[in-house]
Amino acid sequence: MESVEITAGSVKEALEQGLRQLGVAEEDCEYEVVKESGFIKKKYTVKVTEKPKGEKAALEFIRGVIKRMELDCEVELKVTEDGFLYEISGADVAHIIGYRGDVLDSLQYLALLVANTVEGFDGRIIVDGENYREKRVQILTKLARRLAFKAAKTGEEIKLEPMNPFERRVIHSALSDDKFVSTHSEGEEPYRYVVIVPDKHPKRERRGRDNRERRERPQPVVSESNIKYHTDIDMYDAETSRNFKKKGFGKTKSYGVSKRRF
Repeated sequence: MESVEITAGSVKEALEQGLRQLGVAEEDCEYEVVKESGFIKKKYTVKVTEKPKGEKAALEFIRGVIKRMELDCEVELKVTEDGFLYEISGADVAHIIGYRGDVLDSLQYLALLVANTVEGFDGRIIVDGENYREKRVQILTKLARRLAFKAAKTGEEIKLEPMNPFERRVIHSALSDDKFVSTHSEGEEPYRYVVIVPDKHPKRERRGRDNRERRERPQPVVSESNIKYHTDIDMYDAETSRNFKKKGFGKTKSYGVSKRRF
């Protein structure tokens, strides 16, 4: 918590100067008069202290971790629609990111715990390094769409490798509006993974139903008289018809022992 001591001709004037110096609003600070001097022209010394905030506590924690690790990095706090973003930059930022962001995720988790120790904190904390998370989102989104196409084409489930909660959310979000696949997670942490399941395609389902109906369709019944007629009279020589060729403007076809041009 930051605090300053300001001496002025009145408590109000000292408080206003302290608020400007800290860069906060009056409702976010506490103040007390620590000294009063002068007989004719009085002076007041006021101590203005910023109230503890979860996001500020998390910021100091992250800075402390970087300092103890002796890394050449800086942290900047930004307020976004999703919550509080802590952007880390510098020459040693790769050590903060770690393998696939594992160090970054651990630092984010610990920063959230620190922020929650402050009463009244209710927000989301995101720790990022050199825009790593946005780049990771783009890579995972492309991967999800490519595997979704494969699952829909083959009709088989696809199990991805184990991922952390952030990466699993990216996969689920990327395929949430897909009409041909659905996703769910299986397994236990830290080996929990995403499964891409192909949905039934209307055309594929209709094609399968048509094939089943075709197989189940009864064969036409041939009468005994029809069988006898075609057996006794050799109207069509199948062996000769295999040698059926195009000759000139007509075609030659065999009917019994004679040939006709038509």
